[in-house]
Formats: sequence, C-alpha cells, structure tokens
Amino acid sequence: MPRIFIFVFFVMATWACSQQSTRPAAKAFHNINAKYNAIWQADRVYKELVTKSWEERNENYSLPMGIFPPIDSSFGQAHSNEIGNLIRKASLVIDRHQNSKFIDDAYLIIGKGRLIKGDIKNATETFKYINSIDHDEITQASALIYLYQIYIDQKDFESALNVENFIKEIPLNASHKTDFILNKAYYHQVKNEIPIAVALLNEEISHIKSKIQKARLHFVLGQLFQSQGKNSLAQENFNQVKNNKPTYELLLNAQIASKKLTGQVGDLEKMLKEPKNLDKQSEIYLALGQISYANKDFEKAREYWSKASNNNPNKGELYLKLGQLFVSPLKRYPQAALYFDSAATFLTSSHVEFNSAQKLKKNWATFNQLNNVIIVEDSLQIMGKKSTEELSQLYQKYVLAKTKKLDSLQKKTEVKSNTIATYTRRPTSPEQQSFYFYNDMARIQGSQEFNFKWGNRALEDFWNRKNKNATTSEIVSSSTAEVKKSNVLDSNSAVTEDSLQKWLATLPREPLQITNSNKRIEQSLFKLAKFTKLEIGIDELAKANLLNLLNRFPSTEFEAESLYLLYLTSSNEKKLYREKLAERFPDSYFRQLILKLETGNLSLNKEEEAQKAYEKAYYLYVARDFDSCYSSCQNIQNKYPNSKLEDKIVFLMALCKGGIKDISEYSMQLKKFIQIYPQSPLKLEADALLKALNQNIR
Repeated sequence: MPRIFIFVFFVMATWACSQQSTRPAAKAFHNINAKYNAIWQADRVYKELVTKSWEERNENYSLPMGIFPPIDSSFGQAHSNEIGNLIRKASLVIDRHQNSKFIDDAYLIIGKGRLIKGDIKNATETFKYINSIDHDEITQASALIYLYQIYIDQKDFESALNVENFIKEIPLNASHKTDFILNKAYYHQVKNEIPIAVALLNEEISHIKSKIQKARLHFVLGQLFQSQGKNSLAQENFNQVKNNKPTYELLLNAQIASKKLTGQVGDLEKMLKEPKNLDKQSEIYLALGQISYANKDFEKAREYWSKASNNNPNKGELYLKLGQLFVSPLKRYPQAALYFDSAATFLTSSHVEFNSAQKLKKNWATFNQLNNVIIVEDSLQIMGKKSTEELSQLYQKYVLAKTKKLDSLQKKTEVKSNTIATYTRRPTSPEQQSFYFYNDMARIQGSQEFNFKWGNRALEDFWNRKNKNATTSEIVSSSTAEVKKSNVLDSNSAVTEDSLQKWLATLPREPLQITNSNKRIEQSLFKLAKFTKLEIGIDELAKANLLNLLNRFPSTEFEAESLYLLYLTSSNEKKLYREKLAERFPDSYFRQLILKLETGNLSLNKEEEAQKAYEKAYYLYVARDFDSCYSSCQNIQNKYPNSKLEDKIVFLMALCKGGIKDISEYSMQLKKFIQIYPQSPLKLEADALLKALNQNIR
C-alpha cells in the first residue's frame, strides 16, 4: 500500500512539472524555479558585467561626453564568454519554464546581454518582441526605454519619438521615470538642443541611486553648463563629482576641468609633480594648453600641447588640435600639414573627426606639394645667380659633409662587426637550471635545432626572410665593403670637374632655364592660391598668393581668373577687382560669373527681353554680320546675366568667331563652351565642330 502512495505522489509531482500545465501547482513550481534559479543567476552575472563595464570604460574627458556612454564593442569581445553565459542562463527559462510568468524577464535579460555585447540588431529585435507578447508593465517599460536609447544612439529620431509615445501611455515606477527622463535629456543632447537637455538632466540627477553614474552625470552636466557659458554652475557640478565615489580617473579629470575653468595654472602645474598623476600628465598638459590658448599665448599653448603628446591615448585629437593651432593663429602651414597627417594616422575610423582629419591630411599635403615647388624653384634661381667660383665652393662643402657622414657610418659599422654575437653569461646556480636560458644543455640543443632549420643567421629584424644563407660575419663584412666602396666613389666623384658641371646644369642659369623655372612658379602660385580658396578656405592666404602672382607675373595667363578669385576673397575691395576685371577682360566668363552673383535669377519680363534680344542677334548671324552679332551677344550678357539662354548666347559667340575665320579664338570659345556647359543640349554640336576644326588644322 505505501508503494502505491509513493507512485501516486511521483506521478502528481511529475504532472506538476509539466511546462504545458496551467494548474496552480505547475505554475508555482516553474515560477519558483525560473525566478530563484535561472533568472537569479543571470541577473547576478549581468550586474557583475555592468560593474566591470564601469571599471574598464575608457572615456575621453577632453571631448563633450554623452549622458549615456557609447556602447563599447571591445568590452563585448573581451567578455564574450560571460555574456554568452548570461544569455544561456536566461534562455533556460524560455526552454524549460514556458508556463512561467518570468518569460518576458528572461527576454529582457537576453536583450540587455546582446546590448552589452554590441549586437545592436538582435538586441533591438528582442526588445521589440517583448512589447509584442503578454507581459507585465514593468518589463514592458524597461524594454521600451532600452529601445528608446538604441534609436537615440543611432540618431533615428523618428523611431525614438514613436517609442516615446508608447512609453507615455504606460504607468512608470520611480526608477523607470528617472531612466526615461535621462533618455529624454540624452535625446535633446544628441539633437544639440542643449538648454532642454540641461534642464531635464539637472532636474533628475538627484534621483539617481548609482553613485558612480551620478558622479559621471555631474561631470557631463558641468560640461553642458560650460558650453552655455554658465561657468559658476559648471564649477559647482565639477566639484560635486568628488562627493559621489567616482573612479580616480573621473575625479582627476573633474579637478582638471574645474581648475581649467578658473585658469588655475599654478595648481595644475603642482598636479604635474605629484607621482600619482604620472600617467595622467598628458591630460594636465592639455588643460594647460587650453588655458594658454584662451589667454592668446599661442606659443605656450603649442609647448604644452607638444608635451601632452607623450603617453597620450588620444594622440589623434591632440595632433588635430596642434594642426589647427599651426594654421591659425600661428600660420605655420607646412608644420600644420605634418600634424594633420599624424592626426589622420592616429584617429580611428569610428571617431567623429576621422573623415575631417582625412580630408585635412589630403588638402594640406597638396598645399605642401605646391608650396614646395615655389620654394625649390626660388632657391634654385637664387643659387643660379651666384658665380661659378661660389657655386664650386658650395659644391665642395656639400661633398665634404657627405664624406664625413659616410666615414661616421663606416666607423659605426666596424664597431658593430667587432661586437656582434658577443655574449657573457654569469654562472648559474643549480636551482636556476630549470630556466631555459640558464640551462646550457637545453640552450645548445635549441641552437642546434634552429641552425638545422634556418641556418646560421644574423641577430636582426626579419631574420626569417627567404634566401638568407649568409652568416653574420659575411653580412657585416659585405655591408662594410659597400660603405667603403661608396665612400671611395663619392670621394673620387667629389673632385671631378664632370660631376660639378652636371650639378651646375641643374641650376637655372640660362635664359631658357630661367623662363621654364618662372613658368613653374607661376603655375604653382596660381594653383596654390586657387586650391587655398576653394578647398582649404583660408581667404587671407589665398589673397596673399594671388597678389604675389599678379605682382611677380603682371602678364600671367591666369589674370582673369585671379581677379575673379580676388573678388571672392575680398570684403572691402570687391568693387575694385570687379571693375578691373571688366576693364581688362570684358568678354571673360569670370566677369559673367560676377554679374550672376550680383544679379541673381532674372524675372519673367527680363527673360522675355533677353529672348527677343537673342532672336535679333541670331538674325544678324544668319545675315553673316558676324561682328554685329558678336557685339549684340556681349550686350545681352551684360544686360541679362544668368538668363536661361546663356549657353545659346555663348555658343552663338563662338560661331561668330568661326564666321570671321578667327580660328584660334573660335577654338578657344568652343573649348570654353564645352567646359562651362557640359549639360547643354548644344554640347554635342560643339564637340563635333571642335573635332572637325582640329582635323582641318592637322
């Protein structure tokens, strides 16, 4: 009989454990197992991961920080096993406790785990799914708030507003209300609506329970107040950081920000001398540089920022800042190009300034290239004006310096050959014999195995390259021989008249050489000025180069376009350059561009007048009165600039030049038309006329 009771109890217990059962006993069993087993374990792992993420987070305190830190994919990669364990534990509830009321909690933990991992797509789908199943309002609110934050991070503001409307329809507890308002402040911060973000964050910061999060948000709030010029409120929030158990790095940067705000240079310099700040000196130097820059002591700022580049994890940003300092106000453009090149190298592809740095690197490299042509040609012309005797002395000095350099290299190579592969070892004690390099037998055996596989190789970089069978002594002796050989050759060539004459031939001394050199300078000056105006956007520098071009080369072929560019770069002298362009080049396309800029689009009546004037000019062309037709077209351009018939007028002017047999002007006008109006319906006809003209000329 007792066996029957045991059997019945076993059957009832098994029946109660069924996932499909809706009986109270079954549901209670699965609820207890889900909550106090899988959910409890998964939640503990999640809290540990959150704590680690705060401890391991590396933030750039020199830049404006977001209310919520960006998702760090590297953290997800470093802790992928723990995150996988978190998701696996939460998944047990879904697999084994389907009639439990904690199914949605399990999905929420899985979504949070995917979010920490950086798997944004699947995290988004998980939070959406929670909103579609039967759930309690607490879990729904959590999922929607996480979804809201994801859309804000992705700057998908339309989707974020849709989620916000859903959140407003459900009741929120105190914790969810705080999270929602923080996300709302974050929404306005990302949209650069700083006053609203500040108001929301300032209102809600006192309700945050996490001390470390509260400390960070005080720092963020200090930055936001500072950006609005409210320095006293910013100072107050930076000081509040230390009252909320911040990390040492956050506390240090709050102190730096506070002292920078009040310009306390002496206190910052004291912080440099403290041993505990040894690894953080770059941040202090950066702040000192910013104070000096604000005080317009730009040389001091350059000095501090140069020191800040040592052991700085954000070198790319610092080099970008230094590049901008050398552009303006220091105006040392070649050095700026070097810093922009370094900034583009060090900034990561995910950095907000990455694309800007790449463009700056490219633009300033082009600037340096054009500028160097001018510097080199000017230097060569200066040297070309010297006498042959002076140039011979300069050449001898150059050869002598080169010979000394080679001698020094030879001595260093000889020292290396004498000291190479020389090792001294201290006698080892018996207990040290277990270490490989102290164990003579193991070391000799390893050396033999290495030589058998690789041969006798020199101790140097890339020792495992192919075709390296030479021994160390052979390599050193051959390199020494090469140095001696080059030394002898250079010494012999130094005193030969032939080598001197070859060098003299490279200098522009003859009239034709000087003309060619000047042509290179002229072209480079114009390209440099145009590039500076249109690509780099420094009007002052562009204007200086344009004026230099016109002063050095009064009859330059680029005069018309240079006057147009001067018109664009000048503020008070526009009238002067417009009138000069009209006087010197009345038919110039660049004069028409100025008229377009000043006139704007024509009214309907003016367009009709232009149409009638064009028809009259065309009748003159048909009557073969080409000179009158050309003059009429010029008048139309002057009176009705920027008309819809502009391409037809310019094309008719070209045909007039063809009609009077001015072949060079005809060809030039056709080329100009093709270049200026590539989308015109008349372009095909212009191409055909130019092609036929070129064939006839040949």
